[in-house]
Amino acid sequence: MNILFHFRTQGTGAEGVHIAGMAGAFRRLGHSVVFSSPSSIDPSATAGENPFLPRQRSLLARLAAHAPAVLFELLEIAYNALAGVRLGALLRREHFDLIYERHAFFLCITAFLAQRHRVPLVVEVNELAGDERVRADPWLLPLARLADRFTFQRARLIVVVSPHLQRRIEAMGIRKEKILVLPNAIDEETLHVLPDGTSIRRRYQCESAVVVGFAGWFVPWHRLDVLVAEFAALAPGKAELRLMLVGDGTLRVNLEAQASALGIRDRLILPGAVPHAEMPDYLAAMDICVIPHSNAYRSPIKLFEYMAGARAIVAPCTEPIALVLRDGENGLLFDPSNDGALRIQLAALVDSPAFRSRLGQQAREDVCQKHTWTQNARELLLRLG
Repeated sequence: MNILFHFRTQGTGAEGVHIAGMAGAFRRLGHSVVFSSPSSIDPSATAGENPFLPRQRSLLARLAAHAPAVLFELLEIAYNALAGVRLGALLRREHFDLIYERHAFFLCITAFLAQRHRVPLVVEVNELAGDERVRADPWLLPLARLADRFTFQRARLIVVVSPHLQRRIEAMGIRKEKILVLPNAIDEETLHVLPDGTSIRRRYQCESAVVVGFAGWFVPWHRLDVLVAEFAALAPGKAELRLMLVGDGTLRVNLEAQASALGIRDRLILPGAVPHAEMPDYLAAMDICVIPHSNAYRSPIKLFEYMAGARAIVAPCTEPIALVLRDGENGLLFDPSNDGALRIQLAALVDSPAFRSRLGQQAREDVCQKHTWTQNARELLLRLG
């Protein structure tokens, strides 16, 4: 098939990893992919890049950060006209067998064009208005929901990353049979060789340490302050413990100040943002990989990267994560509403290398067998018939 892949994002960070992963999977299955986006980039080249670098931020991204909310939402609505011209030209010039779109608020022109040109539409949904999110709920929320319903009614298939999103879309009157739950995944090309963190541990002089780690962006919704506090409470009497936070973001200075105030700054390792291709080696340098916080609808991509590295994982017991991790078998889950629960699970792993190894090996086996982008692409195409 010839697939038109439309997205309205920067194509960096985790979203870029997701887009590049699905596009690569379609291609491995023998299909061709044409990207269409406001930035005209190929996420295969930008996936995982630092979205906080000013030189990489698009005009739309800068407006998102600084424009009044209503103005930004009006620009999102106006984007339908721009996308309509671009997508319409592509559909007239070239034959496409499928349109695959990453859902965005107020975006509905693709559904209109897919119906007009009689091309099946698959919509991938990662969030919906009304749930906890980075930006506040839209001021023009009724319009956002109207656009969602218009799009979902015309889609051949809706792919969601969590059962929560499935239930939300069903509540709009969309048939359950049109919705497919597919958690995020990993690029199978990265699974051929198990990464080695020896050189990273040597670089940061933690060869004999037990390294608790996190990889991602230093932003409020990841609740890294909780991880730092729980690590500090666990650290007394355990001189071998280190905390490695790989990434960058607006909260880096705050995290350093917090670590200093808690007396663990000398145990904190901050490599900064690293190229996505090097991330497996940094994860391999960690003995325990942590997701401090998630929510009811997100399927964290870092979870699958942790699993691919055969790491012992500690994560909150949200519904999307519990679809993938089985407590005590391929990871440890904790109740994020219970103070100290994260620390208890960390303690269970710090003192047991054999337990860490068993969890990590099972996690890697599970991600290889069940959670690759190619498996996801194959399943959605089978559902399409």
